[in-house]
Amino acid sequence: MTSVLLYWNHICVLHRQEKAFLEGLAQQLREDNIQLRVRYFGLGYPEHMSEYLARPDAVLPDLIVSADLEVFEDPLIFSKLQPELYPSADWVPLRQSPMLNAVQRGHCLLPFVSIPLVYYTREPEACAKTVLPDWHGLAFGGINNSAVKTVVKAVWEQWGQTAAARLLEESLVTDMPIGAFQAVRQGQADTALVPSLYALRADGRETFLRVPREGPVLIPSYFCARTSVPEWAARRVAEHILSLELCDFYVANGDLIVYPACTELHSRQEKAHALCPSAEWLGQLSREDFYQLYCAKLPSAVDFGQTLTALSPEASKAKSEGLA
Repeated sequence: MTSVLLYWNHICVLHRQEKAFLEGLAQQLREDNIQLRVRYFGLGYPEHMSEYLARPDAVLPDLIVSADLEVFEDPLIFSKLQPELYPSADWVPLRQSPMLNAVQRGHCLLPFVSIPLVYYTREPEACAKTVLPDWHGLAFGGINNSAVKTVVKAVWEQWGQTAAARLLEESLVTDMPIGAFQAVRQGQADTALVPSLYALRADGRETFLRVPREGPVLIPSYFCARTSVPEWAARRVAEHILSLELCDFYVANGDLIVYPACTELHSRQEKAHALCPSAEWLGQLSREDFYQLYCAKLPSAVDFGQTLTALSPEASKAKSEGLA
């Protein structure tokens, strides 16, 4: 029996069904002589995957499915994974589209789905003429997950660091995306940038769904596999996860943009263009510069890199010797 350890940090609002799917998959894979073990991270669990993997004592998995993008974007974490990753980006056929082009990240990361962020608004005319960095009073949320970080990085790449800082200064930034949605419902903001699953609740009279001029802001997720497990086993699990059943479920129940070609369903938010930080730009972004700006503008933001420094063996020794 080949043991495969999967780390999973995916779509929190659909997690109950995801977990049921994976439990059934584990039983099915036993027929292929694969023992699938799953460890879950994210909302409802003690840690986000990025927080855990950044720790010096973290146990690395064989496979990852994650919408926690710091796993792939923070060099503290990705440098641990990258040397041992299979070139898995072509392990399942993908639908070619501008949405796929926006999220491709090289040979080792296989795009799975994207959460499209769109406007939930009481001022649809403003949405038609306002570019993202020019909003005043925009609500958006997800400070310590990937949502706000991706918006900030996308604005930083396209319009510069000053524009990213200004957007944070002039926006209502909530802990979670649902908070931004509620801010419009409760009259604290006129427009929120939220997952389309929330914006689809617009009544078309007082509240509206509108796609940003730049296209939806994409929060992608990826599959990757380490060479710690045989390639045949990793491919078999990938084929089962990135399958018609789960892809159709994500489109039908989450309005997610799905990349595997097995499904014929499409999110209503697929457009001719989208906004997402590029792999090239992310590769040259200084994590220190990013977190310095991000934590300065958002007091509740957490830079787990500082926590790791405090927990490092060198810091512990200095503390014990009275040097810190």
